[in-house]
Amino acid sequence: MSLEIRKGTELQGRYVFADLLGSGGFATVWKATDKKLARDVAIKRLLKLSGNELDELFAEAKNTAALNHTNIVQLYDMFVEDGEGFLVMEYVEGETLHALLQRHIAAGTWPSVADSTEYFEQILDALSFAHSKGLYHQDVKPQNLLVSRLGVVKLADFGIAKKIVQTEARAGSPPVSPGAHTGTPEFMSPEQARGEGLDQQTDIFSAGLLGYILFTGQHPFNHPSALHRIFDLIKTDGFDAKDPHSINPNVHERIAGVLSKMLKKKKGERYNAITDALVDFRPREATITCSECGVTNPDNNKFCGQCGEALRPVGSGTGGPSAALLTDQGFALANNDNWHGATEKYREAIELDPAYARAYSNLGYALNKLGIYEEAIKVLDEGIAHTSDKFLLHSMYDSRGFANSNLRRYEEALEDFNRAVSTNQRNPRALCHRATTFAMIGKYGEAYSDVLRALRLDPDYPRALRLKERLEKQGLVQ
Repeated sequence: MSLEIRKGTELQGRYVFADLLGSGGFATVWKATDKKLARDVAIKRLLKLSGNELDELFAEAKNTAALNHTNIVQLYDMFVEDGEGFLVMEYVEGETLHALLQRHIAAGTWPSVADSTEYFEQILDALSFAHSKGLYHQDVKPQNLLVSRLGVVKLADFGIAKKIVQTEARAGSPPVSPGAHTGTPEFMSPEQARGEGLDQQTDIFSAGLLGYILFTGQHPFNHPSALHRIFDLIKTDGFDAKDPHSINPNVHERIAGVLSKMLKKKKGERYNAITDALVDFRPREATITCSECGVTNPDNNKFCGQCGEALRPVGSGTGGPSAALLTDQGFALANNDNWHGATEKYREAIELDPAYARAYSNLGYALNKLGIYEEAIKVLDEGIAHTSDKFLLHSMYDSRGFANSNLRRYEEALEDFNRAVSTNQRNPRALCHRATTFAMIGKYGEAYSDVLRALRLDPDYPRALRLKERLEKQGLVQ
């Protein structure tokens, strides 16, 4: 007899089931309460899986349980009850991206370019972090993305989607080509659709499909004639995606270029790593960050309004390399969005002078830009130990807090942001970072207070404006 689950059912002496959130052919998802830790969780009940399949899925899930990233749904626990498998996951108060887009379609609207930009950057960041751990999703699609009430996007089912889709394929659904491994037909890469070997390139292509839809409202391989299936046109070498900018002129050409490169049919013409797509996608800010104190300034400023330092290196001299010169060279590369090149220069500077704190500060900031958060924290720890300069400390505490927040270490992040704000109360970026972290842990009043402080310093600060709008729209502040 099948295990009966209804509202009020308690399993493992710990999890009390509440509401059914969704169901599919191979799983149902419930909202539940974890009595032991006094928190809401989402529990996925796995259906139609044999004992061996459950063992394989649990083994795969264990590899991804340590993916602590703010844009990846965290797996807390897994257990078997009466022969059925259950996965206990982070509960996200919001909806799937699929449901969000369906609402827009029904209303005759579509997400703004600003919203799509924010969503897609978070998706790329999540994939970049997972790929850095050697883990690939292989089923990136709107149904596997959750969007919180405050616009935080979380990629679900890492390491789990693959096994479930393999089981679906064995059962004869979805209609994939012979030999195809995993994935959803409309979001497969060409090599995935042909049943070839899979690697990080599959996620790059599938994410590009998703981004294209977000920015244009169209699937890049859905021909208007409807005479071919999307799945077939993905496999067809001669049928390429149109330039996204030609479909939606509001899409920045930089974004269109990133999407087009992600959607190249030949793997060698695609991005080699998702991090490269993330770096190209992130906009160059209309501001320049002072390499000394970390304060942002208008891009046309020559000197920092906070500490008076020159905002761009003024010359190299002829006295050979020095830590300061190498750091200046890295700073120049960063200003041209060459973050990989910048990190190499900063590392050279540190190797030359292991006590040169500005190189640590700049390297930590650059690593954050690349989404390499764990290394950023280690670098910034070293830098903080090598200086008492309050401007550098402000920058490094802010950068370390940003990295900690992205790794879901919210208490540590708040400690860092508090230190950053205490050393410089006039930097809106640190205040906005702290506000975002407050919002992530449900302290909406504190978040709103910091947002208002940030906007008093810079009334046009984009991230502060968007967080303020979301807090007010969701009725989370008075």
